[in-house]
Amino acid sequence: MGSKKQVLLYIDAEITKKAKELGLNLSKVSENALKEAVRRLEGMNSETGCQDGSHCGENSGKWTGGDLNPVPSGDITRRPDY
Repeated sequence: MGSKKQVLLYIDAEITKKAKELGLNLSKVSENALKEAVRRLEGMNSETGCQDGSHCGENSGKWTGGDLNPVPSGDITRRPDY
């Protein structure tokens, strides 16, 4: 990938505060989450044959899968292994 681009993100103030308290690098965590989301969505496109992310026949249920940014239930203070 290479070069970086500055972007503006709007993130809930409380989660931003907690993340900083835990020493998380918001840029790196965001970048990693986006990479994973892109990887998963591109994988779904190749599995379904969909080119634009639209519903494609019987495989359309794959687009209603789990959250791409899961949080352990009940404990968001646990530091993830990145």
